[in-house]
Amino acid sequence: MKKYIILTLIVVSGFTFISFNMYDNSYTILQKFDDVEVRTYKPAYYASYAKLEADSNSQFRVLANYIFGGNEKEEQISMTSPVNMKLYGQQEMLFKMPENYDLKNLPTPNNSQIKMMKMEKRKIAAIKFSGYSNASKVDKYKSLLIEVLKENKIRHQDKFELLVYDAPYKIFNRRNEVIVLLN
Repeated sequence: MKKYIILTLIVVSGFTFISFNMYDNSYTILQKFDDVEVRTYKPAYYASYAKLEADSNSQFRVLANYIFGGNEKEEQISMTSPVNMKLYGQQEMLFKMPENYDLKNLPTPNNSQIKMMKMEKRKIAAIKFSGYSNASKVDKYKSLLIEVLKENKIRHQDKFELLVYDAPYKIFNRRNEVIVLLN
């Protein structure tokens, strides 16, 4: 039922998700090891929502409401990709804001639990996988990522994240990544 509500919200909002950028240009690849890429990311601004029970459908709805106009200016903000889910701490979900925004010109959310943040330049390792993400796939690719980093003597901070690049209605050729912050 929740999936149908999200899909309806997407359709009714005029297919805002069409602006998903499948090819994220906010990073540079530094090295490749098997299926793992070591990257640096440019600084970026995010809308973040954390809930004690990490229900991704609920988190998604809250953040989608913000970009669909649930803010002080009733401004619609383009959806970007990937959607970022932290797999540590409070398990936040983050929507990356388009490049024309910063902390000064982002509209204030109507929901006070949504936080605006700047993520500074960072170095990560990433491994890609396709299909819809679930806990077992995330665990599998997290383990593979750890194994490749260990083999190549690359230290990480044990702060893993899941990146989901595609809108929920896309069925084929989906792109997801498990990433980890590097030391």
